[in-house]
Amino acid sequence: MNIAACAGKRSRRILLINKKATGMGVTGFVWNATINIFEDPYNLMKKTDEFIESKLIWKAKQYSLPTEFAFYFNDLSNDIQVPFLAQIDILTSGKPVLLFTRRTEEWTLICTRQVIGRDKKGIIKLNFKDIKQIFSAEIDPVLKHQSVDLKSIKPKKEWNEITIIDRSDLSHTFYADSGSDLLSLWNILLMAKRLNTE
Repeated sequence: MNIAACAGKRSRRILLINKKATGMGVTGFVWNATINIFEDPYNLMKKTDEFIESKLIWKAKQYSLPTEFAFYFNDLSNDIQVPFLAQIDILTSGKPVLLFTRRTEEWTLICTRQVIGRDKKGIIKLNFKDIKQIFSAEIDPVLKHQSVDLKSIKPKKEWNEITIIDRSDLSHTFYADSGSDLLSLWNILLMAKRLNTE
């Protein structure tokens, strides 16, 4: 018996090849091979909205969410959910899972397929699969090789914005409360990007 995996980065199928002798031929045993195809259990775990939602919630719990300004969307009352739901298309964004706010009117909503943000300019919607880079808005000028007075960069605990560069090299800003909320947002978005691109 021989087990061979199909070609590819992650095999979708496993071939189980059974060989047994069926008699003697001129050059030796005559082999009768039967091939059984089994689905690889790794690939049976489809990345549904429910699967991604569970992973996002798992990651959020590691950062002790909810906080004063960050929430599980399902825990919010209908009165609070409705204005946010009016801003999104669930068929495109997937299920809303986590909401990050701050003392001002900006917010970031993490759904299962998109991150959606609002600032004074309007609504930003970005598919996770289109994310190229994520970093703190504070270090954006450094990455662009601009002249920066390092003393002007806020301490990490005061950071409250992240910059996302998409596959078209466009820059987008998303918001959370400073400190642990922003760190949570950053790491959850990194995971969401991986889940939607692997």
